[in-house]
Amino acid sequence: MRADRLLRIVFRLQGRRLVTASTLARELEVSTRTIRRDMEALSAAGIPVYSTRGGAGGWSLVQEYQTSLTGLNASEALATIIGHPSGILTDLGLDDPGEELVLKLLAAVAPAAREQAEHARQRIHIDPDLYWEPVASNPSPKLRQLVAASWDDRMVELRYGSGNTVSQVAPYGLVRKGTRWYLIAQVHDQVRTYRISRIHELTVTEATFSRPTTFDLATHWRKSQQEYTRRFGSYPVRLRIRGEALARAGWAHARSKSLGTPDPDGWVEAEFDTEDWDGAIGLLGGLGADVVVLAPHRLRREALANATRFLKLNR
Repeated sequence: MRADRLLRIVFRLQGRRLVTASTLARELEVSTRTIRRDMEALSAAGIPVYSTRGGAGGWSLVQEYQTSLTGLNASEALATIIGHPSGILTDLGLDDPGEELVLKLLAAVAPAAREQAEHARQRIHIDPDLYWEPVASNPSPKLRQLVAASWDDRMVELRYGSGNTVSQVAPYGLVRKGTRWYLIAQVHDQVRTYRISRIHELTVTEATFSRPTTFDLATHWRKSQQEYTRRFGSYPVRLRIRGEALARAGWAHARSKSLGTPDPDGWVEAEFDTEDWDGAIGLLGGLGADVVVLAPHRLRREALANATRFLKLNR
């Protein structure tokens, strides 16, 4: 990605007095012609790069130059905290800022931009510890309403789950885990978690709320996940799954720790955290004959015993 390369070029120039185009090309695995085009793009964006000719020449930054942030829009502020913005920003109804973000990150100092990035960090959190859900869900229109409400600190009325009660909540922020989005909101004197796909009715009101200065979205989510694991337990398993069966694992209460790439025969090695022993057995049951248990050995023995009993009963 060119935007990533531009950022890496500037970081390298900041750490050295003079760097040749051939050195940058080798380190970044591109041609010297590409490096020259990148330098032209940086210069056009106002980054003070200049070249020195001759045998001892190369590229440099003005000595006093330091990278920082200029004013960011909503998409750009979110991208600074998301890392890989394309799919997630699309869910949120925002454009992928791409290279424009990187050029702004490199351009000049503006404290307001840091405030905007912090504002975004407190309202959107991406949890890298994925729940296993191989098929991406279609983003709910309600998600984008909640983004706006959270961004502007506006109260929301919603009906959740199978109940008919309409609750008024203060939307503190949104969390994405795997392909699922969650709303973190205060209702009465409690901070609760709502899966957005289970919100059936939603109205963003004109009323506003005061967000507690001590509340940190990422910290709250981490503690709530730790409490969930403490209450319901964790039973790790390592499996080898046939590719076409992956989607059938999506219903299970399992958190994906790692997922390998398919081998030539289409099998994938994966690690999951299930809630307990019964959760692990349930996960295997949903995969049928399209799974090999690699660990733990106790689960592998149980799978073999269950298969033997099944064959005996169904002869």
